[in-house]
Amino acid sequence: MRTLKLPPSLLLFLVVCVFLLIHFSQLSRPTQHGHLEKKTPRIALVTFVTEERSYLHLALKSKNHYCRRHGYDFIVDYEAHAERGTPWWKHAMLERLIKKGTYDWVWWLDVDTLITNTEIKVADIIEETLKNVTTPEEIDWLITHDCNGLNTGSYIVRAHERSVKLFDNSGAIRDEEVKKNDKHLSDQDALGKLFKEDAASARRTVQVPQWKLNAFPQEIACFDESKKVWEHGMFVLHFAGAWAHVKGEDPTGQLMRKYQHEIIWGDYSLFD
Repeated sequence: MRTLKLPPSLLLFLVVCVFLLIHFSQLSRPTQHGHLEKKTPRIALVTFVTEERSYLHLALKSKNHYCRRHGYDFIVDYEAHAERGTPWWKHAMLERLIKKGTYDWVWWLDVDTLITNTEIKVADIIEETLKNVTTPEEIDWLITHDCNGLNTGSYIVRAHERSVKLFDNSGAIRDEEVKKNDKHLSDQDALGKLFKEDAASARRTVQVPQWKLNAFPQEIACFDESKKVWEHGMFVLHFAGAWAHVKGEDPTGQLMRKYQHEIIWGDYSLFD
């Protein structure tokens, strides 16, 4: 019986074909319901805290629990070394993570927030938002507004070099204001000014309804155009500027403790 001998080049070609077939079948593997599995974006939730506060355990617990539930990374800095002032450290953190190339998106969330519904996936908010724009691949920033305009307590940034450039541009705006008027803009004010004055930067942003990503409680009535106050089942609760709205020695802590019983937790025993 004659043995069929394949040319080495043909054998190599067949091996490569088999490898590629296995590789791509794993990327788009059908689920038990017959649908194709979507590739899960790599997401990091980012915040910092630089001093003792009464509500830190609860604030950090809700974020850590959420990230454990959905497989996101939770990154916290406990020191800030920003030359422009502490609030600008968030830019340094996000730039550092973007340049690492580990993530697809980074989500900045101020520490004075609670994730009040841990069932909601921020990846789904990103996907739903980008479905409603004509050029989703060009959108790098998902932002929210309150009654005063841009609010950077909760925003999502695509981990792309374009985002780093935008951070640099907002810093340049702040430095120019200092040089001209001795005016020390916050990171939020500088970004807001950039989005208003630079059309190219504005085109890379999309505004998400405040209640979906950065809801305020009834005690802090500073809402965007939707005028929607936080209610049970919403995703994030932000106690921005609580000191200006609530009397007491610890306004943010008081509100945190009031709303902690509204949090929808997951089953921790099922987390990886």
